[in-house]
Amino acid sequence: MRVLVHLNSLELGGTQINAVDFAVAARAFGVESIVVGMGETLPATPNLLDYARDQDVDIEVYDAAVGMRAHAAQLSDIAHRRKVDLIHVYGMWGAARQVYWGPARWGRTPWVHTVYEMSIAPIVLRHMPLVLGTGYLIEEQSGRAGATELISPPVDIERDAPGRAGGADFRRDTGLGDGPLIGVVSRLDSRMKARSLEIAIDAMEELDGSGATLYIVGGGDAAESLGDRARRVNDALRREAVRLLGPMSDPRPAYEAADVMLGMGGSAARALAFGKPLVVQGEAGWSQTFEPSSAEELARSSYWSPDTLDDPIGRLARDVGALLEDPARRVALGEFGRTFAVERFGLPAMTERLCAVYETALSTYGVTQWVADLPREGRRLTKKVGRAVARVVGGGGQT
Repeated sequence: MRVLVHLNSLELGGTQINAVDFAVAARAFGVESIVVGMGETLPATPNLLDYARDQDVDIEVYDAAVGMRAHAAQLSDIAHRRKVDLIHVYGMWGAARQVYWGPARWGRTPWVHTVYEMSIAPIVLRHMPLVLGTGYLIEEQSGRAGATELISPPVDIERDAPGRAGGADFRRDTGLGDGPLIGVVSRLDSRMKARSLEIAIDAMEELDGSGATLYIVGGGDAAESLGDRARRVNDALRREAVRLLGPMSDPRPAYEAADVMLGMGGSAARALAFGKPLVVQGEAGWSQTFEPSSAEELARSSYWSPDTLDDPIGRLARDVGALLEDPARRVALGEFGRTFAVERFGLPAMTERLCAVYETALSTYGVTQWVADLPREGRRLTKKVGRAVARVVGGGGQT
């Protein structure tokens, strides 16, 4: 089977890394993945191309044509040139509509859509197979017509494993010292990540007595503002309690070095695979320690929450501080987390599920399913035309 895999971005983000990992693992199931992404989403190095190169995956970077129809035709040309059997689109705001109107038009080429975001927008169509990574979204989508499959963002449990990644070398090479280390590996994204990172930075003032250092690995549009915040905290504490280390194409040593990890989504899952005690952070201030009593609920929500707290800084500092003070508990929680990761989201098992979804798409998606989504797309286009007309009329009224 030849699958055209369209990435939502070429940044070093969790969904994109998942897509590359799936492309590698799917080879064992007889699937050849042709991975493509839009040039306008490619940041300066390090980026996803670096990660993919290390995994022996080629990514075709193309400059997207302007306008939905032109972009759809462009994807049709790529699919035809590559002689693919199936299209797999990642991301709610990627190229799903362009695939629908392009290579999938009239059901000519079946397609699958993966949404690893934490909510589903109305733009997501209803009749192609849909892959979700969050348990509560599966429940919310129980009435949709197309197949809907829960496939957790995978972790390569062979590579992401305790003692494999050179954590001691990372500590030495980055000059992090000998004290306790609190690690974060995350995109520095102002939309979803920045608030949790701000809280982590601010919590270091309350954790100063522990002698711990917080290091953050990642890049993004919030890097400058987070750097300013870190400098203010460091100046107040008169030491480098917070270090922003920038992005890494291979962040495994950053996971391995930590005594405690903070994170959400795929980064939290990788922390568990490394056998690290974990405090899960939500996007608006909520946090909770991953332990046997909370494991199932945190997995169901993909290690994330939209909730707020009255004292998010104090809550995070108390949770992390309790772990730093209790080495035996850190070991026990790390062992529990590693076992949980192996059983729940190991890459081989998740890839087998994905390949089953591919087979379902090949046997069930055709012109009937494509036409069934046409009314939804028609309403969307009608609204778009209406807005365009209103702008023209409005502009005419002002001249």
